[in-house]
Amino acid sequence: MAMKSEMDMYYEEPLMPRSSNIDILAYWRTCSVRYPVLAQMAKDVLAVPVSTVASESAFSTESRVLDCYRSSLKLEIVESFIFLRD
Repeated sequence: MAMKSEMDMYYEEPLMPRSSNIDILAYWRTCSVRYPVLAQMAKDVLAVPVSTVASESAFSTESRVLDCYRSSLKLEIVESFIFLRD
């Protein structure tokens, strides 16, 4: 008889009600004994990087598109920079 994977066992568990207020990190911390690999994956995926950069600055490219160096470049090169940044 073949052993079930962690994923198979996890999928066989009953669903939690949508209305429940759950701390997802605490949930995976408690499930790490049953599902060590899935818990590690959840920890990696759910980890939120800490940043001190203001969100407006992080998502705004207006002031960084054309500086004094880039303003002397051809339009195609500047467009490539913008494309690569996205």
